[in-house]
Amino acid sequence: MLTRTPGGGYVNQSWTSLRTSGNAPYDTEHGHFSPKVKQQQGFTLIELMAVIVVLIVMLTVAVPGYQSLILNNRSLGESYSLRAALSNARSEAMTRRAPVVVCPTNNGVTCDTTLPNWFSGYMSFVDTNDDFAPDPNDPDEEIIQYVLGVDAMLAFDNASNVVRFDPRGYALSSQGTFTLCDRRGANKARALILNPVGSVRGALDTDGDDIVNDDGGVNIGC
Repeated sequence: MLTRTPGGGYVNQSWTSLRTSGNAPYDTEHGHFSPKVKQQQGFTLIELMAVIVVLIVMLTVAVPGYQSLILNNRSLGESYSLRAALSNARSEAMTRRAPVVVCPTNNGVTCDTTLPNWFSGYMSFVDTNDDFAPDPNDPDEEIIQYVLGVDAMLAFDNASNVVRFDPRGYALSSQGTFTLCDRRGANKARALILNPVGSVRGALDTDGDDIVNDDGGVNIGC
């Protein structure tokens, strides 16, 4: 059946009805097919706000955990460095058959036993004349190692504030506890215990209160 359009043309009405059931309906008024308009897909405001809330919750949980992991690794690394320095100094004393001293320093050249904290750095050197000071004019009094400052509090509870290994590797007058603390306080601190025979071990929490104990069994402090 032919139908006259407003534009003056004719269309087959039965053919048009078939075409209108497809994806592009026929515009009988203007005599052409009208494109199908696609619906835009996207987030509503409520959905967007929900996504933001989820992200905030995830960041709130993840960021502190990541920071704690960084601090744990840093503390562990600094503890290993100190332990290695003490063990190396003891080994050098026995190998050279001469006293070796480990002390706090702020320049890597001289000891500064007045420093209450070893965070500025520490050094080890051969001390043949037992004066606790390296002699730059004596080739035998060699500086063995210099460790730069650490990002934490590092303190030694021995009154002399130095470690001296004799030629046998003993530390008879230097036993004590090294405490390594960061901003989290004593319950996250580490400690190393130096015994009179010169060996070093990690401090343990012997009483189960989440704070490690010094060589006398007392909780360390920061």
